[in-house]
Amino acid sequence: MSDKQCALCRETVEVLELSHIVPKFVVRYLKKTSVSAIRSLDNPDRVVQDSEKHYLLCGKCEDLFSTYETKFANTFFHPYMSGGKKEFQYDKDIYYFLTSLSWRSLYLDILDFVQHSKEVDIDVETLECLIDREGRMRRYLLKEEEKVEGIEHHIFFFEDIQSIMQELVDTRPHATMHRSIGSYTFFNKELKTYATITNMMGIVLFTLYSKGDREILVNTEITNGEGVIKASNQKLAGACGNELLDMLKNAKELASKISDKQRNVINERVESRMEEFQSSKMFEDLSKDFNL
Repeated sequence: MSDKQCALCRETVEVLELSHIVPKFVVRYLKKTSVSAIRSLDNPDRVVQDSEKHYLLCGKCEDLFSTYETKFANTFFHPYMSGGKKEFQYDKDIYYFLTSLSWRSLYLDILDFVQHSKEVDIDVETLECLIDREGRMRRYLLKEEEKVEGIEHHIFFFEDIQSIMQELVDTRPHATMHRSIGSYTFFNKELKTYATITNMMGIVLFTLYSKGDREILVNTEITNGEGVIKASNQKLAGACGNELLDMLKNAKELASKISDKQRNVINERVESRMEEFQSSKMFEDLSKDFNL
């Protein structure tokens, strides 16, 4: 592809927009509610000012997506983060937003899988499935087709937990899930489940491209129409559940790599803003983790 060809409409333009993979409103809220600096997951010693971005879309397609992002932010994200709303009505606009969100990651991950097929150990069948779903999602997003065959969207709300396996206690699950963002595509060849997972500070989207027989997802699906989803009585198991656990374990491993110098920087910053820290969402989550 040309460096200036839009990944969605495939038109060649003079300038491509620098598109966020996880929407900007999520990043903005994370920064607003953080006492200490935001750090890179790849290199926890490095402070970052923004989340992952790529030159991906033309201005027209970026503007198309932004309308649906705003609706999700106002009807799902901010009401949930305020701590009050647990029941959400959705419609086709929310489904469209979720499709656009996972499509961005899937598109970029396919390019990476093709380039590094040996390193990621992806087989032809899996890759063909992902490429097929990306094409279907792209045509739907361009409004060339009314629905997307072969995918499912599931939202899992990472609510407060009362207990967890002992080996996961020190992963600090509340702080890890509620104070982080990220998006990537995974494939479990043994369970035959391929999906994109996106964490938006505890609102976790799974978009499934292949759903294995052992997947259990209860009260999580967002269909291409109208419905209601609640942040309660949800259940997750199978490859998607395993991926969520792996996310916790990986965060713990990355946190252990922070240098002593940077730990001192963090501690000094928190101590200088102790009153603010004790009233923050981070302190609230750490307190919940401490009581597990």
